[in-house]
Amino acid sequence: MKMTKICATALLTLTASISLSACVDREAITPMKEEPIVSTSDKTAKEKLTPTPNLGISSVSSALYDIKKSKPLYEENPQVVTPIASVTKLMTTYLVLQAIHDKTLSWDEKLSLEPLDDKAAISLYMTTSKKEWTVKDLYAAMIVMSANDAAEALGKRLSDDFPAKMNKEAKSMGLSNRSNFVSASGLDKDGKENVSVSKDLFLLASELITKFPEVLDMTSRASYVTSNDYTLKSTDALLANKEIDGLDGLKTGFTDGAGYCFVGTAERNGKRLISIVLKAKTTDARFQDTKKLMAYGFTN
Repeated sequence: MKMTKICATALLTLTASISLSACVDREAITPMKEEPIVSTSDKTAKEKLTPTPNLGISSVSSALYDIKKSKPLYEENPQVVTPIASVTKLMTTYLVLQAIHDKTLSWDEKLSLEPLDDKAAISLYMTTSKKEWTVKDLYAAMIVMSANDAAEALGKRLSDDFPAKMNKEAKSMGLSNRSNFVSASGLDKDGKENVSVSKDLFLLASELITKFPEVLDMTSRASYVTSNDYTLKSTDALLANKEIDGLDGLKTGFTDGAGYCFVGTAERNGKRLISIVLKAKTTDARFQDTKKLMAYGFTN
């Protein structure tokens, strides 16, 4: 009997061993579908990837955002740092409106214009031969006709070192260190240019619109009549031609280094988009690119 038990036990042990061995062998010869090894940096890159349909955009760098979302709806060469010319005035506009709200600046206060180093730059004084203006008229001239002397006068009024104030505010907004401001107007200063990237300009534009929505009353105007009856024409041809439904801003820019730039915004049925076009070759190209971006954004 003892021998039978031992044999039976051995048989059971052997059977289990064979069975287990068979299971292991079957699993070994059944190829498992291996997941590709993806590094953390690759995962991050994939998460940040934005669809780039062929919209025929000609500018060097461009992007499109929904103001309520941080991820772009479209972007092309977003990492490229480019000069931004008068798009810089969006930051000056923000700081002027901030000062108005803080009551450290009033619309009725009068300021004097000073000559610009660049005689070819857009100038309110050169256009009107009038040197003294209210803050409200300078604000309008800065936004509508992109008057550089108006922006510089406002910046000087707000701070003795206005570029430092601009860069401090940029940091507070969360703009990257790839953005740098050297003048209130966007003109070059001491051989340096105002520079930025598309994501930073979206952050600036969205902060401006969200905190001071009244800015759209001025950026949406194809022309503006000053308190002393001068008519200022907008540099934004899309406003005059009404080529984009819901377009109400935002700011054009041009220098030789920056090419033609435009940060646009439009709203339809409660959906607000912000487009960024940097370093287009012609003034028409920047507006054509904007129309393509807006059409894509509102359609999709």
